[in-house]
Amino acid sequence: MLYLRRIIQYCFFGLIILLSSCAERFIYNVEKTANTVVVKSDSLTIRIEIVDESIIHIEKELVGIAKYEIPDYVTILDPQDVDWSMVEHNDQLAIITNKVRVIVKSDGTIEYQDSKGETLLAETRALSYIKPDAQVGNRVSQAFEAGDEALYGLGQFQSGIMNWKNVPVRLQQYNQEIAIPFLVSTKGYGIYWHNYSLTDVNEPQNEISFGALGTVNGAEDDHVVPEDGEKENVAAYAIKKNVDKNIRETIFTPTQTGEYTFEVLSDHNGRMRGEVNLSIDGDDIVNYSTIWMPRRYAGKKYLEAGKSYKVVFQNTGAKIPGRVFYNEPDYNKTVFSSSQGNRVDYYVVQGENPAEVIAQYQKLTGKAPLFPKSAYGFWQCRERYHNQKELLENAHEMRKRKIPFDNIVQDWFYWPKGTKGPEWDRKKYPNPKAMVDELKDLNLKLMVSVWPEVKNTKLEEKYELAKIESSNYVDIYDPEIRERFYRMLSDSMFHLGVNSIWLDGTEPEGVTNSKVNTAIGPYERVQNPYSLEVTRAMYEGRRKEFPNERVFNLTRSAYAGQQRYGATSWSGDVEASWEQFSEQIAAGLNFTMAGIPYWTHDIGGFFRDSKSINATYDSQYTNSEYIELLTRWFQFGTFSPVFRIHGYVSETEIWRYSQEFEEMARKFIDLRYQLMPYIYSEAWKVTNESHLLMSPLVYYFPEDKNTWGIKDQLFFGESMMVSFVTEYKQRTKDVYLPEGDWYNFWTNEKVKGNVTMTVEAPFNSTPIFIKAGSIIPMGPKIQYATQETDEPTCIKIYPGKDASYTLYFDDSESYDYENGVFAELLISYSESDKSVKIEKGRGNYVDFQGNPMPLMMELVGSDKEHQVFFKGKGIEFNF
Repeated sequence: MLYLRRIIQYCFFGLIILLSSCAERFIYNVEKTANTVVVKSDSLTIRIEIVDESIIHIEKELVGIAKYEIPDYVTILDPQDVDWSMVEHNDQLAIITNKVRVIVKSDGTIEYQDSKGETLLAETRALSYIKPDAQVGNRVSQAFEAGDEALYGLGQFQSGIMNWKNVPVRLQQYNQEIAIPFLVSTKGYGIYWHNYSLTDVNEPQNEISFGALGTVNGAEDDHVVPEDGEKENVAAYAIKKNVDKNIRETIFTPTQTGEYTFEVLSDHNGRMRGEVNLSIDGDDIVNYSTIWMPRRYAGKKYLEAGKSYKVVFQNTGAKIPGRVFYNEPDYNKTVFSSSQGNRVDYYVVQGENPAEVIAQYQKLTGKAPLFPKSAYGFWQCRERYHNQKELLENAHEMRKRKIPFDNIVQDWFYWPKGTKGPEWDRKKYPNPKAMVDELKDLNLKLMVSVWPEVKNTKLEEKYELAKIESSNYVDIYDPEIRERFYRMLSDSMFHLGVNSIWLDGTEPEGVTNSKVNTAIGPYERVQNPYSLEVTRAMYEGRRKEFPNERVFNLTRSAYAGQQRYGATSWSGDVEASWEQFSEQIAAGLNFTMAGIPYWTHDIGGFFRDSKSINATYDSQYTNSEYIELLTRWFQFGTFSPVFRIHGYVSETEIWRYSQEFEEMARKFIDLRYQLMPYIYSEAWKVTNESHLLMSPLVYYFPEDKNTWGIKDQLFFGESMMVSFVTEYKQRTKDVYLPEGDWYNFWTNEKVKGNVTMTVEAPFNSTPIFIKAGSIIPMGPKIQYATQETDEPTCIKIYPGKDASYTLYFDDSESYDYENGVFAELLISYSESDKSVKIEKGRGNYVDFQGNPMPLMMELVGSDKEHQVFFKGKGIEFNF
């Protein structure tokens, strides 16, 4: 095979030479080493590094410009020993691996082709620049031509936008928004932009002008007094609304017909809430009204050339009127530009489809380790349990009511008054060690929230925690500070038996002056990866100190590469509304497409009703519309990587709502635990094969353009496709089924794909479809993830195509699986004769001979079942 590939390469090289007008070398000086090619012109140096046959690293620098270096926090893959060749001729330079071709042109731009010579991606000189001394605007920028493609990733945003093509996006960490500079295309490539400063993607080139400000008189909110004088309480920010609402309007007449993309710039300095709204002819393009307002907002709308549109822009509570920018339909570029930097620096990752691209990207930046099995169960969380007694009473009550769960969470204000963690207030929590032990006896684990924002003089001095200037955030960029920060948490939490940490506020939003210094230089150069280094401190510290306990941490922010540090991110302090609920689905799907497979959200929203600063609803426990919103959100949570309820000033236990809600919640919690064999086996694919546990339809069907914009359906694992109701009182749902045959999970009805169909979606259900040729293992109902049972695992085979599945087992807690201590059970089905084969796969963790495994084999769509006991030797039978 290698010999054949080389023959093909030599033929390609020969063709290039024959097509050249002369045998001259490339017009610029070229230096070649083992894994790099350096191209030098009078003004620019281009360094091309062949990291792997599918991964290319590009750096561009101006000649004579002073350099500064920053540690590489993200990439971990050293250049690999792969076959590659270089061919020069007068107007271009070709670098060829088995997977990708890099064509450097005489104008300094680079084109990337697949192994067949088809263009994947090409740089363009328009909007590409290096301005290291710029005082205004971004300093480095690289633009690429956009083709017939859809683009995903970039992190988590509350815009509801699924496809980022041509859309302006500000990559800046914030509560509810997560910046990850990695983008995946349906054409078979990804771009990782290697710059840690504030970054714009597709920075808009046009602006809408407005006239004078308008003023209206708005009703004033009552000032909410923080409970018990807790100044950090979110309620402290529920201040009176500004009377001056910054309302402006104008008429906009587009010159082109097509989809326009918009970006609103608003001021957030000192601003916690206030409406930001951009409407065009009455349609909301941007609409934010929650606490924690970011600085920029994206939206898009199809407009017709020559038609006049009324544009209204409201920017309540801001210190500036704000501005509205846009890109026209013919923008057709993908542009990364950053506020800091003295060189263009990016990676191109090639793959046949989004799944391969993300797998290659994780090869570059790290794979996600397995969580303890309990992390895939249900998380009982609220803001907050106020003392040790209250937490334990609710834990016991959950067990008494037989509501399955594995984890309970202690949110903030467990610390002494006037401080900010991580220290227990012994008046409220007289014996946290005993509390943890009591939870352990209930087969429960405890997670506790901790900020990298420390306000505790005693702890700061004890652990020598230097902070970033003008803030209370520890300087996590200092390796010694990282170690001492972990030591502080371990002493106060892990040594008492706490299992995991909720790393809140890791953006960090409290560093308001980006000019201050950190241990490695100005904060503005490294502001986006702060969360990455916080999770690194926790992962490396805990793995070293407790090597047989898997790390699970929850964090509000993330960055490229964070998947390797045992962390899950959540979507921040979102508000309970139908609009923001629907936005969570697209936010989570783009987050996972940015290469980080684990993500979650506050089921029910953080701000839930009028008592929790959400005027939309009165009491959450009796308001019928809120309970229905909570229901649909709960159904989405069931099929999210981490299944966790939460809410501000709320008692979130499921029995506190209507009987109808409790019955629905029990049904879906039970389903989550019945699916645990499937979920845990799919999690093994996440770790072993870099799969996604939650993905958009385009992940598996990138060539089907019908999937490109779908943002209310997802794949949960490889075989289950779930759709979610996002409107009040909706009892049917239009579901798109891609090509192939599909089974309705609830009815086992088989339907043909490549169609949009209307499906029943009653209050207590959501549409679920299984693709033909799938095998779904399901266990019995249990109370916690590792509960032992003698009942058989049901192996549901969905016929129509051949199928195979790998059922995975390990000790559920340790990292021994990394050393081969696991077991796989291989199940295959042949459609031609309805035969099933069961055989032992890799690993010997399970003694099948000494402990035969009962399996109930079911052929879905028929009445045929077959029970077997697997004893380690192959089994074959026919339905």
